[in-house]
Amino acid sequence: MAHTTKKAAPMAEPPHARSTLKNGRPAGPVPAARQRCRRPIRSSARLYSPGGCGCALLMAPVMAAAMGLAALSLGMAVLAVGGLAIAVALTVREVRRARGGASVRPGFAVAAGALYLASVPYLVFFIWLWFVD
Repeated sequence: MAHTTKKAAPMAEPPHARSTLKNGRPAGPVPAARQRCRRPIRSSARLYSPGGCGCALLMAPVMAAAMGLAALSLGMAVLAVGGLAIAVALTVREVRRARGGASVRPGFAVAAGALYLASVPYLVFFIWLWFVD
């Protein structure tokens, strides 16, 4: 029996499999015998993930503006509570004066009314914005 050996035709290497590295090594899996010992990765201050840090860098001004607006609305709420307390104190004082027989001072009544008109709507808006919505 004749034993015929078939020679395999040399296969052309596809162009995408060629290495573009300077050392001319093929790009792809390296056999275990040719692998080098890799050094342990040292932590560095440099960021290598543009996706991870890019989002934070883009959102930083937005978050700063949001925190500023939150602090502003909280400060305005504190002022509104103070104005409401002053308006209640002026109202109580003027009611006591009127019950005692003294005339009502129009300046204090106007001031108390203005404080009510300035503080109550803002407090309603603040409570709706922070606790309801």
